[in-house]
Amino acid sequence: MFEHKDAHKCTWYQSTLGRRSMIDFVIVSSDLRPHVLDTRVKRGAELSTDHHLVVSWVECLKPLDRPGKPKRVVRVNWERLEESQVQEAFNSHLRRNFSGIPVEAGDIEPEWMVFKASCRSCGGELWS
Repeated sequence: MFEHKDAHKCTWYQSTLGRRSMIDFVIVSSDLRPHVLDTRVKRGAELSTDHHLVVSWVECLKPLDRPGKPKRVVRVNWERLEESQVQEAFNSHLRRNFSGIPVEAGDIEPEWMVFKASCRSCGGELWS
């Protein structure tokens, strides 16, 4: 069905007599057969046996339904910060968001998360 070298077709070998054969198969239903892209033997995946691993690539019939919200790229126009009105609004927005955070020496990760969220929320108001 697929054109490969003999080394990629033989799934079983007997090292003492030098015999090899194609005795391991991948079975698919008749409606999936046109969607099998390739099948071959992977010779490096030996686990103390005289058989090689048989691998098939199958075309996905429908797109994967990935749960969750799609990611959105947020672009910030930092050049607008040179304008004095935008600069004042941005600073006051950051001060309001950081005023509720207690000052403590330690992990900077929570502060970074607040700063990032503040910049994004402020960016929607000022830079759009």
